Amino acid sequence: MTAATYSTAMARVFADEGGYTNDPKDPGGATNWGITIIDARKYWKADATPADVKAMPKAVASEIYRKHYATPIRYDDLPAGFDYSVLDAEINSGFGRVLPWAGKALGKALTSIDAMVATAGACNDKITAIQAFWAARLSFLHALKNWSHFGGGWGRRCIQGEAAAVRMWLEIGAALPQTEVRKRMDAEVAPAKAKARKAIAKAAGSGAGTAAPASPSIDLSQFGVGGKVALGIGIAFLVAVAVYFIHQAVVHNQRAATYAAG
Repeated sequence: MTAATYSTAMARVFADEGGYTNDPKDPGGATNWGITIIDARKYWKADATPADVKAMPKAVASEIYRKHYATPIRYDDLPAGFDYSVLDAEINSGFGRVLPWAGKALGKALTSIDAMVATAGACNDKITAIQAFWAARLSFLHALKNWSHFGGGWGRRCIQGEAAAVRMWLEIGAALPQTEVRKRMDAEVAPAKAKARKAIAKAAGSGAGTAAPASPSIDLSQFGVGGKVALGIGIAFLVAVAVYFIHQAVVHNQRAATYAAG
């Protein structure tokens, strides 16, 4: 690959993907360097076993990523930072997610990789596009049923990846001096903190009164079975809304900390 970001991007991918795993809750099955047994059989050994995957050389994984992930999305032709964003999403969630998320980020329905490359290249605000792409990805991951198991790692990967992608754009795409890069990264901290405070305020408002059933001022005997069920559903809804906004606050605080760390 000739793109200036590629070596940095792949270093991050390998660090995030780690070594061999075979988690029963991971639909990919046996995985090494981020390459699932499905891809291993498709691009390396047709009869690959979990043991083969475990012994897979890193160079094999690198070649698979180069030929079958980076090349199909035209990595070299995408803007710096947006290229890594798309590649990491493709590796983690599959090729089929790339165009929908890029379309959301760029504000335009995309029907092909060529259209994505052209639209991303013409985008005037690369930072906002990068951030919107990672936000779409994180929102999708958070809705998955196995978020409770993998969410911690996915969340960190998205938050740290977003900041890394923005830095790639500032350093390589915009070719700014390091003093300006640091200034621009610091400028992203305040909005993230403001969003966190707003989410906390909403959580506090949404959660108000959720402890009402324990209050002696409410006589539950006055409710029929249907009323008690409705009351329980209402309380559960308020708690769920509060938890959602608390999660948003945590994400924004983590984003602020990541940008501050650079």
